[in-house]
Amino acid sequence: MSPQKKSKKKKWESMGEGPVTWINVETPTFESLDRLKERYPFLLDIDLKDCLPPFQRPKLLAREKYLFMVLLFPVYDQKQRAIRPYEVDFFIGKDFLITSHAGTHETISELTHECSEHEGHCLLQSTTDPLRLAHDVVHGLTVSCFPMITTVSNDLLTLEEKLFREPGGNVVREILRVRSNILTFRKTMQGHDSTIERLLIRGKNLFDIEALRAHYDDVRAHGREICDFLNNDKDTIDALYDSHLSLISHHTNQEIKTLTALAFTIFPMTLVAAIFAMRAEHMPFIGQPNDFWIMTGIIFGTMVAIVLFLKVKKWL
Repeated sequence: MSPQKKSKKKKWESMGEGPVTWINVETPTFESLDRLKERYPFLLDIDLKDCLPPFQRPKLLAREKYLFMVLLFPVYDQKQRAIRPYEVDFFIGKDFLITSHAGTHETISELTHECSEHEGHCLLQSTTDPLRLAHDVVHGLTVSCFPMITTVSNDLLTLEEKLFREPGGNVVREILRVRSNILTFRKTMQGHDSTIERLLIRGKNLFDIEALRAHYDDVRAHGREICDFLNNDKDTIDALYDSHLSLISHHTNQEIKTLTALAFTIFPMTLVAAIFAMRAEHMPFIGQPNDFWIMTGIIFGTMVAIVLFLKVKKWL
């Protein structure tokens, strides 16, 4: 079996022309889908069109000569520090596997490189079952999610430290970013278990499912493990968000209490000054020696009394 070597710039790679052929379509276009249609005329147009944007939901459709499966996987954008969904489409026939995805994915690139450059490491050399090859791709993509779990967990630890050290607008943005990543990650992985289960049920007419059930059950176990981690992370980020709101509310209440106490202190002083400012005919202290210092003493005496009152009530 001699895999065809392709230029890295090409978006079409065909590995193996023996018992099993794997065609990997990177960034599918109408032209590349037409080539698939020419090679495999039985592929339905509705399935081929699902390879084009926008994203599809995870699903498994059993056709007469092949299975069409759509799965979403998370990818981490290092520049934006954001997790985004990544769609991979599978056409699984009796002697072929077609994978289609928008852009480059490191895991798929490594698998295709092994099959194109290192024949001894390629699964095509040891299998005549494309469903086994599809498992290898799905398993690799699923396992690639675990480093992202570690990234999310580290973000949560960093966020927890910042929350009590420097609460403010930057922490709010970080909470929203991590929360969005967790929700996107969970949404991406939620359809895997049911889709693979449908694969094991509906694929019996084309493949020996029982021979591969243990392999696919292992993938489903990985998916459930990832979902368990994400559920814990969701609970953690929700708790951190609630703690942040409590801290903000506490700081706001403290500031309002300080402003209220200040107003409560100033108002009596203003009232006393306003009373002495009235030009009543028999205003006490007015016109007497040291009347200014008497009125000033009354105003500041009132202020001291109010401050002592607030201190006794522990409002200051």
